[in-house]
Amino acid sequence: MKEIYFDELTGVYNRRFLRRWIDDEIKRANRFATNFALILLDLDNFRDINNNFGHLEGDRVLVEFANFLQNQIREVDNLIRYGGDEFIILMPNTNIEGTVELAQRILENLRKTAIAGHKVYCSIGYAVFPNDGTAAEVLINKADNLMYQAKKQGKNRIGVKQEVIRRLQIPAPITVGRDQEVRWALGQISQFNVVFIAGTAGIGKTRLVIEIKERLNAERLLRGNAYEALALVPYHPFKNLFNELINRNFALTQQSFKQLPEIYQRELAKLLPAEGFLRTARGEELDKYRLYNAVSEFINILARMSSGMTILFMDDLHWADQSSCELLDFLIRSVKENIKIFGTYRVEEIKNTPIAKFWGIWAREKLYTQITLRPLNQMQTHQLLEEIMGPVPENLDKFIYLQSGGNPFYIEELLRELERQKKFYYNGRVWVLSKDLDLAIPSSITETVKRKLKFLEDEIKGYLEIAAVFGQEFNADIIATATRRNVGQIIDAFDALRELGLIKERGPDTYFFTEDIVRHIVYKQIPRGNLMKLHRLVGEAIEIFYQNTLPNYYEQLAHHFTTANDVHKALYYSKKAAEKAKNNYAHSLAIKFYENALRFEDNIDEIFKIKFALADIYYLIGEYKKALEQLNDCLKIDPNAYRVYEKIGNVYEAMGEYKNSLKHYKKGLQITQGTEMIYVFRNAIAWLYTRMGRYKEAEKEVEDIVKSGKHLSKQVIGDTYVIMGIVYLRLGKFEKAEKCIKKSLSIRESIGDKKRIAACYLDLALNYYGQFNLKMSEKFNNKALEIYRSIGYQGGILITLNNLAVFYTGKDLNKAEEYCLRALTQAKLIGAKRTMVYLYNNLGSINYNRLMDEQAIKNYRQALKIAQEINFPEAFIFSNVSLSEYYREHGKIKKGRSYLTQAQKKARELNIKYLNFDCLMEEVEYHILGRQYKKADQLTRKLVADLKKESNIQYKIYGLISRAKVLVAMKKYTQAQNYYRRAERFMKPVASDRILGEIYYLCGIAYRKAGKPEQAMKAFVEANKRFARIGNLRFLDRIEQEITKL
Repeated sequence: MKEIYFDELTGVYNRRFLRRWIDDEIKRANRFATNFALILLDLDNFRDINNNFGHLEGDRVLVEFANFLQNQIREVDNLIRYGGDEFIILMPNTNIEGTVELAQRILENLRKTAIAGHKVYCSIGYAVFPNDGTAAEVLINKADNLMYQAKKQGKNRIGVKQEVIRRLQIPAPITVGRDQEVRWALGQISQFNVVFIAGTAGIGKTRLVIEIKERLNAERLLRGNAYEALALVPYHPFKNLFNELINRNFALTQQSFKQLPEIYQRELAKLLPAEGFLRTARGEELDKYRLYNAVSEFINILARMSSGMTILFMDDLHWADQSSCELLDFLIRSVKENIKIFGTYRVEEIKNTPIAKFWGIWAREKLYTQITLRPLNQMQTHQLLEEIMGPVPENLDKFIYLQSGGNPFYIEELLRELERQKKFYYNGRVWVLSKDLDLAIPSSITETVKRKLKFLEDEIKGYLEIAAVFGQEFNADIIATATRRNVGQIIDAFDALRELGLIKERGPDTYFFTEDIVRHIVYKQIPRGNLMKLHRLVGEAIEIFYQNTLPNYYEQLAHHFTTANDVHKALYYSKKAAEKAKNNYAHSLAIKFYENALRFEDNIDEIFKIKFALADIYYLIGEYKKALEQLNDCLKIDPNAYRVYEKIGNVYEAMGEYKNSLKHYKKGLQITQGTEMIYVFRNAIAWLYTRMGRYKEAEKEVEDIVKSGKHLSKQVIGDTYVIMGIVYLRLGKFEKAEKCIKKSLSIRESIGDKKRIAACYLDLALNYYGQFNLKMSEKFNNKALEIYRSIGYQGGILITLNNLAVFYTGKDLNKAEEYCLRALTQAKLIGAKRTMVYLYNNLGSINYNRLMDEQAIKNYRQALKIAQEINFPEAFIFSNVSLSEYYREHGKIKKGRSYLTQAQKKARELNIKYLNFDCLMEEVEYHILGRQYKKADQLTRKLVADLKKESNIQYKIYGLISRAKVLVAMKKYTQAQNYYRRAERFMKPVASDRILGEIYYLCGIAYRKAGKPEQAMKAFVEANKRFARIGNLRFLDRIEQEITKL
């Protein structure tokens, strides 16, 4: 038999064995229609031995009493140490007569026997299956009630069944006074998937959710608790959920886990307990949304395996960490309709918590409904008292109601206090209330708990304080390790704490505080000096007890040793916790742990590493100014750290400050002369030139790298070829571009870099799109999409869907919208705001071309709003240009001009060629409308001249179209037609319906104005044919209007 089933003090079985034995015996008894019995024994006045002779002598008595009992029972019977001085005898195939016979024999022999030199006696209760119950808990309670009766009748006897026993049933066996709230919730879940229940501590939030679950007949409740003591552990409510699920149904959990794709198994394993569960090989780190998808898919699998509804219940959300809140946000948006999400929080604790940041977002999107629980009224208080004690003494309900304010938890605590002070008793028929109720009643839950603490022995109070330092849940073994006591002593103490209602038992030797506020109050009562000592003891106990799974506890160890002011260990575990949090995408917690490490670190090289790690996290989460602060600190420590210059370049590039980015890349280039790192900087510079539209410089840079870099790593040469490919693509050298991208693809395939392989497919898709070969472009986009889905990279999936949407705007607006909406749903789910800007802008364009003006302007504005929020300068420019075009087309010239002015100002700052072209062509439109033909003529002459060197076909075409529009306005129709024909010649080989349709439409206008109706009609018919295929209603409507003018 495993050691975990034995009590280390007495050597007999423990509670773990009891649970297992009863469950097995119930199954056997049901199958073979047999009986079994249990006898519960409790030593009388055992505390006197501990108090008078010490705990060691008490332990000696317990050991000898266990030996005595072993000699009284049959070989087939089993003896259990149930806790403290309580023992249980398990008796298979035994009826009531055999049970009472053994109990009497034990009492008789004990009277004749000295136990460790002491005269001791015991009180006995018993229960027989199935007469006294068919569940383990019921049987134990029956035996406990009889034992309690034996104590009450004078001890040293067997409890007699005939006497009616009445004890307070705390907590109440059912939920009382919440019918209206339950009915409300049942009505709301038909409209909402998410219900939040708010209220003060002890008001009954958790009980209400359990009651709703029962009323719904929900098959599965997945419950995760957030705890104040674990607020620095990322995803701790979800870890708690998975731990509970595994403990309750390991087979179901593992079955569901195995249905996940391997990539999701690797991610989910980060939240599963290390002990006794399937582990997977570590894979490539991508982004947190792969983890979120893994959790979502796992919960959906569990729900599919259920015939009824599944409830995901997150309790005490006011203690949830930032990462858990982000994951919950994802689940709210992604779980299926047969899953309902419930959450509870305390109204007095919610302010300035991570979860509070999400309420406004969820409210605006109407993602949840909420109820705030009120205290019970006097009638409901009476009903609760009836459930707890049966018939209620006269005036007790009013007294309790006035003192408690109708708070259910406080009601129960007041009853405990009244019982402790013997202010009522049960006379066999009714409860009798003392005439003297003049007693010191605590004024709040806090005062109630403080009062209980005063009555505790110092030793027991010490164990409770250790438990409060450890956290909301704890086990006897870890507290024993921390206090250097045996588990038996701890269990004895916990029995006393259970009697006071301070803690409850969750499983064998595992306990939890009745409410987290109880733990909080106990913790706050510990003097500062003692607190440091206790945190050290708990930290050391965790190191010993969980030495084989220590990474699971890095966060707690960092917290305990920081509070204990243990510099060495606080520093060590803070670093470990920070690295772990970063790897688990819990960036806000990683920052906290790194900052905590800086408090203790005095090694300048280590400070550099921490600050660089902080900069990397700030860069990842888009807090660029903070990233630069950390990086500048790094440069003060080491002015020649090339990695810092590379990261500063990355940050400025992300901010759109390309000049600053280039400056720092060039500084890194100087520092790394003569090393392979020089090529990393040269690649970065080449890519930056490409982004800035300086293609010739980019081309020269990458060609030089390929010529000189004979011994480069595959990673570097792969990156070089892909940059070269993009440069050639932008220069219109499509064949060269394809060759380079395929070389990069081959290298990346050889090293198995799936993420970059997919990126190569995207680049090939762009290359074909540049040639207006939509069929090949779609093929390679779909290849990229397949890989991104296989590795669970959400960012890549979004980019690909957005690309497909853009490609289809010139082919099929319905399909383009479908891709956009799919991508937007996913982008919202993961908070990919940069991609959302593109998608909203693209959707605005699609809506506009389908005559959905209200929706178009809404999407354009949303694109601009997000671009401003995240400081995305390129997006700020194109969003303003889109709004300018919209208002200009609708005759709101002044308003449109204001948007263009904003775009031009930012474009001049960035000096990116394409964005300048966009602004210039939009400006030409205003000059035409304002009859400023001379200015328009000058601008378009320069534009066409500049575009002669331009390789991008689309910009060449629109430059020619812009010039032609000016000539039409100037009534130079023949010259205009020449420019339209030049634009058409660019399009003939690739036949894009959208651009060709626009050229034919504008040609038609020029012919009409030139007095050539037949040629105009022919052009309008060609345009109509193409726009009809696309579904472009805006141009179809315009064509119809132009035809009526012929």
